Formats: sequence, structure tokens, C-alpha cells
Amino acid sequence: MKELIDYVLQHTIRGACTCGRCIDSVPNPEDHQPKERHMIDMTFFKVAKTDGANKEQFLALVEKHIPKVMDGREYSYMELGPDLGNQEVAIRFIALGSLLDAWAALVPEEVLPFLEKELKLLMAGQGMLALQAERKE
Repeated sequence: MKELIDYVLQHTIRGACTCGRCIDSVPNPEDHQPKERHMIDMTFFKVAKTDGANKEQFLALVEKHIPKVMDGREYSYMELGPDLGNQEVAIRFIALGSLLDAWAALVPEEVLPFLEKELKLLMAGQGMLALQAERKE
């Protein structure tokens, strides 16, 4: 599992906390977000992929370590956190897979962009940060 975790950490850039409640919160968190074009808003923070991220390599590691995520079911960051060591890595994992077009990221900003930030934070805190891969036949 360590090689998958390392891959996720090496191939993603995490922005500063945007919820304002975390111990690592900074003033003006939007000034501390990744500036890359390939980025996704994961509600608590934004995630970008690095140029070296590769879909085939990533999926090979996913198939080796947690193949269940490719079964077409939804998996939230809360479910994946224990597999990946913690919830932050799980969020980055979901983001990287989405940015590589390996699955859909089901996050408030993508699914319900018109909602107020506080409601998006509440939803994310309840587990609505998830992935869903296309079901294999």
C-alpha cells in the first residue's frame, strides 16, 4: 500500500485548508492554492496533479492495492481513509483519479456548485467526497 500512498503524495499538490476550521488554516487560503490548470476543488482544499502523473501507472497501483474501488460503487474518503493511512490522502487519491479520468469525483463543488459554501462543507463533512468508477462488465 505504501507505493500507492507515495504515488498519490508525489503526484498531487494540496492547497491550503479552505474550511477555516483546521489547525493548519491560513489567512486568505485562496492565495495558497495550486496554480496548475489541472485542479479540482475537494471542498476542504484544492488538489492539482503534477505533470508526471500517469493514468496507467496509477491504475496499476490501484488494481494491486485496492481493486475494490473499480467495482462501480461509491467510495467516500471516510471509507478509503483507513486503507490509505488517513483521510487527507484519501481525498487526494479521489482527486488524482478524477484528474486522470480514472473515475468521477462526487464532490459538492462538482455535483451541486450552486450551494452555499457552508452547506458544501457540511455535506463534505458527512462523507460526500467520493469516487465512482465506471462499472466493469
